Amino acid sequence: MNTECANLLSFLSGELGEKDKKAFAEHLIQCSECTREYEQMTEAWDSLKWDFEEKEPSSSLKSEVMNFVFETDDEVPVRRGKKWSGFFFKQFTPVTSGILLAVLVLVFVLLYSNIQLKKELAAINLPMEVKTALSLQPANKTAVNMKTDGAAYILQQGEERRLIVQIQNLPSLQDSEVYQVWLLKDGKRRNAGTFKPDEAGTGSLTYKLSIDDKFNQIGITKEPDSNSTKPRGEKIVGSS
Repeated sequence: MNTECANLLSFLSGELGEKDKKAFAEHLIQCSECTREYEQMTEAWDSLKWDFEEKEPSSSLKSEVMNFVFETDDEVPVRRGKKWSGFFFKQFTPVTSGILLAVLVLVFVLLYSNIQLKKELAAINLPMEVKTALSLQPANKTAVNMKTDGAAYILQQGEERRLIVQIQNLPSLQDSEVYQVWLLKDGKRRNAGTFKPDEAGTGSLTYKLSIDDKFNQIGITKEPDSNSTKPRGEKIVGSS
């Protein structure tokens, strides 16, 4: 193989300039080895189906692949790698074998991505059930006068639970003030997050419940900022 034969890949990928491209086209007519490799690579490339939809690999793909690599016996992949590489190099030229191996890796990644996507879609399609609904009533004079009220719901989808809080006619806040949601059980409080209402006084909060989040009452207080680890402000609404 002479130096002009080394330009085969660049010719196929369109990286050659017009002058070099024309020169290699003339060389291709005269060189039987380049002609054979060109025909094999073109046939392999044209036989691929490119009608799949591109999907973003899941965030866990990298860690799962790395875990597989380090948990598998080192000798087995080496033997398998030699066996497969020997097979490809016997059937095709080195350049063609490299391209086919790269295509196989790409197909594996795409198939894995589609499997993960189907699992995620299946999880999304699980029915959502309302497990608990609590009425939230005004807890001070200001809230009573403004007719502040709302509701809290526990929604369950598969094994996942979420708390949804919706309040209307909330008193306005000043500067860094926030409304903070507390989960209460046996006199103990757990912080479930903070929120600020819109200009109409309507506020909402979505909180993902963990296994440890067990409660039978909800209270919402007006706090001076979002750093409260226990209530510092007055209670605005709560469940009975």
